[in-house]
Amino acid sequence: MKNLRFLVLFGAGLLGFAGLAQVQAVSPQALAGEWAGSLGGALPLVLHLSVDASGGLTATMDSPTQGANGLAGAHAKLSGMTFSFELPLLKGEYTGTVSADGKTMSGPWTQEATQGQSEPLEWKQTKTAAQVAAEMAKVKPSPIDGDWNGALSAGGQTLRLVFHFHAAPDGIAGSLDSVDQNAMGIPCGSVKLDGRKVSVDVPAVKGTYEGTLSADGKTMSGTWSHGAPLELNLTRAEK
Repeated sequence: MKNLRFLVLFGAGLLGFAGLAQVQAVSPQALAGEWAGSLGGALPLVLHLSVDASGGLTATMDSPTQGANGLAGAHAKLSGMTFSFELPLLKGEYTGTVSADGKTMSGPWTQEATQGQSEPLEWKQTKTAAQVAAEMAKVKPSPIDGDWNGALSAGGQTLRLVFHFHAAPDGIAGSLDSVDQNAMGIPCGSVKLDGRKVSVDVPAVKGTYEGTLSADGKTMSGTWSHGAPLELNLTRAEK
């Protein structure tokens, strides 16, 4: 009887370890990639997850039909089988449960614009990190890839801006930082390069930039339009 009791306890211990292993089965690396979801079945969303140097997750989100791509996420975290992240620009947050196979996540999306009311949001992984990397390996850098610094001056005030551009499978992607307003990662809806003519649309602030790339590729001279047009010259940041 004593031996039987030992076996029962030992078996229970194995079940406990098995349960722990199941909880820890999903790693940040497994979640890295692209995920598709929608709000209310009418607003498609794309979530991009990647693993940073510390082994943690970073997140950005696209709302394609709204022309809002590359919305910067914050505090992306995987705890056991629970994944969460925030979207500061939209004052939104998500907390979901990851499925056992790590291919779906289900949970509520909450945003200040909806007065704190949550909506169900399920994400399905459409591309692994390896698939994303393979696609990006085929993408050729654009002539404007990098960070571009500039400043708007009006009424004795100066507003520092930073554009971030990088080549993507479907063209050039970009985002805008308004440094003095602490508004980072404002997505660019479209970035077009025609010869040395550069045009950038920023739907979130109803602004556009039209500029000309210098022959040496180090500066852009142009105009920012958000109400009254203002001169905005950009300088490529040194790597």
